[in-house]
Amino acid sequence: MADNVELIGDYTDHFLNGVRYANFEDAVTETKNIAMSLGFFLTKGSMKPRDLGNERSLGICYMYCDRCSRERKSYKPDPSKESRGNTSSKGAGCMFKIKIKEILVNPDALDGPTFWEIQGVAEQGTGLRRGYHSHEKMLYPEGHSQMNKLSQEDKESLKQMRDAGVPPSQQKQTINKQKGDKGHHTQRQMYNLGSKSRKEEMGEMNAVQYALLQAERENYHTEVMKDDDDVLTHLFFAHPTSIQMLKAWPYVILIDSTYKTNAYKWPWVEVVGATPVGKNFNICCALMKDETKESYLWLLQCIQQLLHPRVPSVIVTDHEGGLLATVPVVFPRTPHLLCVWHINTNVQKKCLEIFGKNRMDLVNEAYDQYWCPMLYSWSEQGMLAAFGRFRTRWGNQEPRLLQYIQGVWWQHREKWAVCHTKNVFHLGNTSTNRVESSHSALKTFLHNSRGSMDTVWKGNHRYITNQLGEVRMMLENSRQKTLSASGGTPFTFL
Repeated sequence: MADNVELIGDYTDHFLNGVRYANFEDAVTETKNIAMSLGFFLTKGSMKPRDLGNERSLGICYMYCDRCSRERKSYKPDPSKESRGNTSSKGAGCMFKIKIKEILVNPDALDGPTFWEIQGVAEQGTGLRRGYHSHEKMLYPEGHSQMNKLSQEDKESLKQMRDAGVPPSQQKQTINKQKGDKGHHTQRQMYNLGSKSRKEEMGEMNAVQYALLQAERENYHTEVMKDDDDVLTHLFFAHPTSIQMLKAWPYVILIDSTYKTNAYKWPWVEVVGATPVGKNFNICCALMKDETKESYLWLLQCIQQLLHPRVPSVIVTDHEGGLLATVPVVFPRTPHLLCVWHINTNVQKKCLEIFGKNRMDLVNEAYDQYWCPMLYSWSEQGMLAAFGRFRTRWGNQEPRLLQYIQGVWWQHREKWAVCHTKNVFHLGNTSTNRVESSHSALKTFLHNSRGSMDTVWKGNHRYITNQLGEVRMMLENSRQKTLSASGGTPFTFL
């Protein structure tokens, strides 16, 4: 026998001491536990009845080493399916074998009670027990499914963590820490368990149907849009509490889209409002196939339906063509502002593109000394004078810059110039930074950028629920301070 072959006489020494088990399952469990404690793993064979006559039979089952290389003789490959070819196997031809046998308590009473006993197995014709493994024992417990098998209690704990939005990496760390030295679970197990649980929850439904069902259970306002082939192209969700807050504070509405949130590679549009204490709140969100005029018209009409009969004081967006064309159509009485941060960023990029990195002095001059005075001038006369200086300075030297400002931004000056926006009730919201912040926060709840619709909805729902808790906290803090200062009667915002 090779030097690296492990002798495990402890198996037979323990199993042959006349230990009796009341049922078969206890005997199997004990056999596997002893093997694992010694660094090996056993698999259960099929039960074989032993006929005693008088319509009575007793069971017998063999336990094999998981590296025994047993062949499935009854398996016949389907000729209609493509063969996988040669695949690797962990079989090592190990001959270890042990027996779990059902025995009568009283051999003379064929109809009497029985017990189960674990016995060694002798080689036929040699008298040698098969109590040896022909391979080394386990080195890394994480590599074996029996050693790191999840119990039912573990699965319940992991389900609670998944529902709370805990990512698989942290699930693994938490469950292993709870089990101490016996914690050998891997991140792949967390993914597999989550996938299995998801399939069980969804049943025969697809991802979109399941998301809509969950939204209905949470009393969301939902809208869907399909094309002529009855294929879904748009989804709209609004939390019931968000609708209440929108009707209470319909003053500022900020709209922006983001990508890398779903497996469909569709834009995810968020509509955000602001509370009296300066906290963001998610009004609604939508998954849209594209960002065309038709798509934004549908989105704005959904928002209008939530607001009716009220209208917002201002709508702030970036320089998106679909929104520029549709906001005046759906909300003709509402001022539409363009995000100043996006405008400034685009102007700086254009200056850098025209002058190059080697002429940062000209880049800074064009932006700081000529563009900013146009943007931040407090009077219309000052803005026009600043534009005149800009045209005189760059009209001949760099006409491309003048053409860019005139062609892209000047025609929309009432949407970004301070001399115009100062007269709009925007509560300091002249950029879509609140929505950008909401995008970032949402993605921390999504965990990945390739989730299907049910996964995206769950992440978004957790995000909104968490956000609403923070809004209530800030409103209550403000309420208590107001009551303390005024000595007035209690009031509520919602």
